[in-house]
Formats: sequence, C-alpha cells, structure tokens
Amino acid sequence: MDQAEGDVEPALPKSLVPHWIRVVARFNPIDWALVSARSAMRDSPDWSLVLSRGAALTALAVFAVWLSMRTFGVYRKSV
Repeated sequence: MDQAEGDVEPALPKSLVPHWIRVVARFNPIDWALVSARSAMRDSPDWSLVLSRGAALTALAVFAVWLSMRTFGVYRKSV
C-alpha cells in the first residue's frame, strides 16, 4: 500500500503486533483518540470515523464525570 502525501501512520503498524494487543486496543480510549487524530490529519479525512470516535470519547468523559461526582457525594454523606 502506497502512503499518500500527508498520511500519518502509527509508529508500529497494527499488522505487526500480536492479535491480543489489537483486541485490547479496540477498547482503549487512547487508541480511539489517536486513530481519530490520525484520520483528521489526512489529506482526505474520514469524518465519520473522526466524529464517531470523538462522540465515544465525549460519552466516556461525561460518564467519568458523572461517576466521580456520584462517588464524591456518597463519600461526603459518609463523613
């Protein structure tokens, strides 16, 4: 596969890593952010990929904030 000018490739292609690492990477938010950023920097970005990964990251952040606020509220009641 020829690399088009402006394409950004990862340091280590996923085809070279073991299968179990590829499976874990599918559920890793850092991978979501990197894939989204890499796609956005291409000459012809795949905006559906960028937006879907961005939406997943936003949903995860909202859930993390909600969970931390709930946990802190329970802690405050116990003190």
